[in-house]
This record gives sequence, C-alpha cells and structure tokens, in this order.
Amino acid sequence: MKPNELKDFLVANVEPLEDPNIGKRYRAAAYLIDGTYLPCIVFQSRQRRLELALRRFKQCRWKREQYRMVVETFVAGGSHVADYDLKAVELSRFAWPIAIKKTIHGETTMGWTAFVAEMKDKTMYSYGTDFRMEFFDLPNGYTYRDILRIHSGMVYSDKRGLEKFSLEAMREAQTLREKPFFACYLKEL
Repeated sequence: MKPNELKDFLVANVEPLEDPNIGKRYRAAAYLIDGTYLPCIVFQSRQRRLELALRRFKQCRWKREQYRMVVETFVAGGSHVADYDLKAVELSRFAWPIAIKKTIHGETTMGWTAFVAEMKDKTMYSYGTDFRMEFFDLPNGYTYRDILRIHSGMVYSDKRGLEKFSLEAMREAQTLREKPFFACYLKEL
C-alpha cells in the first residue's frame, strides 16, 4: 500500500484522536506484506513525533539522567512498524469510537481507570487500564456497537453485581484490559 493511499484511507475512514503534542492519531488494523495481521496500530505524523523528540531532548539536555530516559523512550521504546511493511489497512474492531471513550471519566485511583461496559443485551463487563485508552479488548461475540452505556469508576462481578470501584470489588471482577498496539509514523500525516 502506497503511503498516500494509506493516508487517504485513514483520513476518510478513521475518526482521529487529537493530541496537543503529536497531532491527530488514527487507530486501525493492518496486514503486513508477509500476511501477518496486526489488529491494533496507531498512525501518526512522523514530523510531529520528530518535533516532540527534539523539543524534549532540548528541555532535558542539562539533566543527564532525565535526558538519557527521554532519548531511550524515543529511540528504543514502544513497538513500531514501518509503513513500507504494510500491505493493507482496515478498521480495527478494538478501536472504540471517541463518543464511547468520552464517557470514560478520568482516573479511578492513582494510575488506574476502572469502568463497566453495559451491553445492549444487559450483560456487563469490567474494564481497567493504566493510561492506554487507544484500543480495548471485547468479550467473545461482541463489538463496540453492542455497548449500550459506560459506567465510569465502577466494577462488575457476577457475585457482587455493579458497584463503585474498590480493591475488594476489583478482586472479584474478571477485568478486560486495554490492548497493546504498534505505532506507525507517516510523513504524509
């Protein structure tokens, strides 16, 4: 898939996440040229990523340990895939619409956001994440279109039902999580 075709597909079909530091981020899925399927990829501007890295390097240049951690993050952190390795791109079933994501409110406790997805068939599923909100797992047989509402700061278990988050309640719940993803930086975005 040519970079301009990739950009055109993303802009026409994917609702972008807005980030003040790195611009628009497009969540999708893709097949690599060898047939490998990646269900979760975030596409974003290569230029904006470079500008952010240079800005952070400059801010930390006199703070040796902090500078080293920032360089490590940009050089060796995360999972990346090159645009030239992509054969085809499609919508990701794990990229929940922004309208749903906006109903998930803030941190429930330090470093953890808990919520419950109530499905149209009235079943409920507990979720938890430690800051990554790009993609979420789904119970077998469901899509994000099956979500009726989100209960922020709540936990659900068969034994205890729907209740406000607590460590005790969370121990009883079977918690679905965020999904890891690859990043792909495009000159064209």
